[in-house]
Order: sequence, then C-alpha cells, then structure tokens
Amino acid sequence: MRIGSAHPWAGAWPVPARRGGWGRGAVQVALAALPLLFLLLVLVYPLALVFVEAFTERVAGQAVFTLQRVMAVWSDPYYHRLLAFTAHQALLSAVASLLIGLPVAYLFVRYDFPGKSWLRSVVLVPFVLPAVTVALGFILVFGNNGALNRLLDSLLGFRIPILYSLQGIVLAHAFYNAPLVVRTVHAAWEAIDPSFEESARALGAGRLQTFLTVTLPMIAPGVVTGSLLAFVFSFMSFPIVLALGGARLATMEVEIYTQVRVLLDYGTGAALALVETLLSLLLTFIYLRVEARLRTRWVPLRRQPTVPLRFRLRHTPLLLLAVVAGAFFLAPLAAVVWDALTRGAEHGLTLRWFAMLFNPGHHAITGDSPLQAILNSLRFGVGTVLLAVPLGVLASLAIGRLRWPGRDLLELLVLTPLGVSGVALGFGLLRATVRSPLAGGAQWAIVAVHALLALPFVVRTVRPALEALHPSLRESARALGASRWRALRDVELPLIVRSLLLGGALAFSISFSEMTATITLAPPGLSTMPLAVYQLLSARSFGGASAMAVLLILVTGSSFVLLERWGGGKR
Repeated sequence: MRIGSAHPWAGAWPVPARRGGWGRGAVQVALAALPLLFLLLVLVYPLALVFVEAFTERVAGQAVFTLQRVMAVWSDPYYHRLLAFTAHQALLSAVASLLIGLPVAYLFVRYDFPGKSWLRSVVLVPFVLPAVTVALGFILVFGNNGALNRLLDSLLGFRIPILYSLQGIVLAHAFYNAPLVVRTVHAAWEAIDPSFEESARALGAGRLQTFLTVTLPMIAPGVVTGSLLAFVFSFMSFPIVLALGGARLATMEVEIYTQVRVLLDYGTGAALALVETLLSLLLTFIYLRVEARLRTRWVPLRRQPTVPLRFRLRHTPLLLLAVVAGAFFLAPLAAVVWDALTRGAEHGLTLRWFAMLFNPGHHAITGDSPLQAILNSLRFGVGTVLLAVPLGVLASLAIGRLRWPGRDLLELLVLTPLGVSGVALGFGLLRATVRSPLAGGAQWAIVAVHALLALPFVVRTVRPALEALHPSLRESARALGASRWRALRDVELPLIVRSLLLGGALAFSISFSEMTATITLAPPGLSTMPLAVYQLLSARSFGGASAMAVLLILVTGSSFVLLERWGGGKR
C-alpha cells in the first residue's frame, strides 16, 4: 500500500545509500530510543503480561507456574472447532475476495469508460471504513428485513436468509477485503509490458490461453499477496463477526472478548490470546516472506493499452460487471446514509437522529450519551496524532539514519502491531493499567493503543519522504552553522510537510475507526463512536446507529480523499 509521498523536489537527485549521517551523539540516540521505549511499554510489556497470566495460577495467594490453561486450550475439542471455524471462514472470505477483486481489476486495467475513476474510488472506499459501519450497512441491505429481501418479497414473494450466517460473514469480509485484491492485482497487471501478451497472440494463442500461460503467471504475485492479506485480515476480524455472527458463529477474537469482558475469565482469555497471537504473528510472517519472495521488478516499456467500453452486445458482460461492482460496494454505504435520513420520517427526510446524537441529555448507550462518545473520539483522535506523528518521525530517523544496537529491533517492533490480535493487545493493556509502571486508567491506554496501531502507517508515510531528500540539503544547513536538530526542523520537515499531514490524517482516521482493542479497554463513560454504533445496534436503535455511522464515514472518507490526492493518486 503506497502511503505518502515526498516533496516534489525529492526525486531531483540520485539518493546515495547513507546511514549514520543524522547524529552520533548520546542525545540523538536517546531521542531515537523514545519510540523503542514506547513500543516496549505499550506492545511488548502488555503482551508479556498476557503470556505470563496464561502460564500462572493463584494457589493460596501465590502465583504458581502451570501449563494447565494452555494445554486445556490446545486439547479442548471446543477450541479446536473454534480455531477450525476461524480458519475456515477466513479461507472462504479470501476466496470470495479474490473472485470479486480479480474481475474488477481486469476491468480497470483493460477498459476505459465514463465514471471509471469514480467507480475505482467507490471500490476502494470500504477498506478505509470502520468495520462496524460495514456490518451496519450489510444489515440494512442484506438483513432479513433489509432492502434486498424487501425487494425480493415484493417482486417474487420470498426472502433469502443471508445475514447472521457463515455466508453473511464471508460476504461482509469480501466487501471489506476485495479492495486489497483489486489494488494488488491492478498494480501487478499494470506492471506487465503488453509485448509479452502480444507475442503470445501473434504465435496463435487465444485470449484464454494467453491469460492462463502469460498474464496469470505474471500477475501471480498480486493475486497471492492480495489473497493472503484478505485471509490474515479475515482471520483476525472482530467487529464484523461480533455484529453478524455473535456467539453462535464466534471466532477466536470474539471468544477472547467473551472470556475477558463477559465471563471475566482472565486465565482462559489469556491462554486463548497467547494461542491467537502466536498464530496471527505466524500468518503475518508467512505473508511477509511470500511477498518478499514473489516481489517482481517489472519495468514495462509501454503501458497496458485500454479499450473504450461501449454499449454494445459483446461488452454487455463487462458493463454488467461494472454496474454490479458499483452497486455491491456502494449499496451498504448508501443504505446507511438513507436510513439515517429517513427512518421514522412520515414524509421526506429527517434530521432527528443527528439531533439525537448531539443531545447531551440522550443516554441511548451504556454509561454515555452519543455526544459524549463523539467527544471521546475527538479527544482520542487528537491525542493519537500528537503521539503517533512525533514518534513516527523519530522512528523513521532512527531506522533510516542511525547505526545503533536497537535499530533492527525498532524496525521489527514498528511492524508488529499489524500482526497482533487487537483483542489480545487490549486485554494486555487492560492488565497493565492496574499495576506499576503503567497504572493510571483507561484513557491514556486507549490513546496509547490507537497511537501504536497508527505508528506503522505514520512511519511508512514519513520514512520514504525523509529518505528521498538529498543529503546535500541538510549538509548545506550544517555548513551554515545549523545544528542537526535545527537542520531537521527548518529544512527537512518543511519539505515533507505533506507527508506529515497525511500521516496525521491516517492516525486520526485509525483512531476514529478502531474498535477491537478499544472495546476491551473502555469502561462505561469512555465509549467511542464505533462502540456507540455497536451499542446502538444492540439496542435496536438503527436510526441512531446509522447517524453515528454517517459521521464515521465522513471522517474516514476525508482521510481517503487525502490519501488519494496526496498519496500519489493511485491505489
């Protein structure tokens, strides 16, 4: 995923591979160690507490080492079925994502048609949305009383049970993850020089044979990596399964949450979190190795030629594909907006549900008003930006320019949050906040976990921009008497301000969207907007849930616009 870009001057000179130029003094190393300390305190320490709890048991007031809990999880047939179902639904979801994403990527690569850029944006929007908003949209469209079933009932006299089933979970995951496949396959396909396919056609190969023998092997890296990502994200999915599956179709993530927050069985929850964290890290490691092995460096001499898509009989299947893809990806979002504006209105539109959200006296969710949830999200979002962006800059400098013993460890830890169970991370921080040195309540823990999850994206945004700046810029400032920090502040940071703003927008959006760790950490009084959507859904207040979801769509959609405009324009 290409996030961020350098200043327009950044590519003006060849950039030598230099390290160690930022600073060698103790002060520079100490400041570079700040992100490492943050990761050790907010990531490693909480997970270590979970692992310790999984292997200890209180006997006569003393902590005793035991393998009983972990062995019970490994040997219990119920947890075997739970793990098998988690992997099964993730595999089906990855296949469904591929079946949807591959034809759409083909449509974008091969054809030009009116509204192509609009359709590409619509297809890519779902992945930046909060998962609970996706679940709400699917309930409104595919639910037993959703728009699709009402239409089928009025036209054909029957309804199709889609949601609250394995099929519903797979369909929602495909909606959420198919954009990943579209992006990876589209990027791989555009990197193919068309002369390879033209040579095969000139030698007598048909379209299908050319695709199977030439095109498919060359786009295989995009197909495999996109499908693996869809599998990993579906394996670790929480809000969609919680909202559309519940306890009957629970996955590992849902079961950990149930044990910790519902049954208050911290020991079993810790053992499950240990198992799932190891599995998720293993899956992430496999993905990274496969991506590195399959990464190609095609340098096409010509761009892929495109054909105008016209209203002709032979183009009918492709036109139908464009319409169905647009409807599939747009319908859940449109349904949320429509429901927020029309539910309960006798005629026309209504703003009553939005008025409810901003009414401080309305208490539709546990321990909070919807307005308080909005204010909480704003506070946590601002705190996340103020923490994640400076740490991201320091981490980028430490990884890219310093030679120090912690550099490789820091680079590894920066990526680790992408492969860790959100529920396990939230559980670990929950245990960490009741003991030294992190005792101090849930508010700082929520901001910390949001910053932790945003940090990899901030680093991936800022680091390429910093590395693309030619060393002569800071060397000239140093020659004129500026200190290293002044050269960074007055010369380099202003040149990458666009990447800094983009990293901040991503951090703010991630904070607004995050639900998995937050639902484990947040007590009554600290609900966020995604939690409010889920709680309003549980209370069957669909109008309020839709109105809150519309606000979430506006915030995350704004970050998507910034990503499209400032991140290079292509995904």
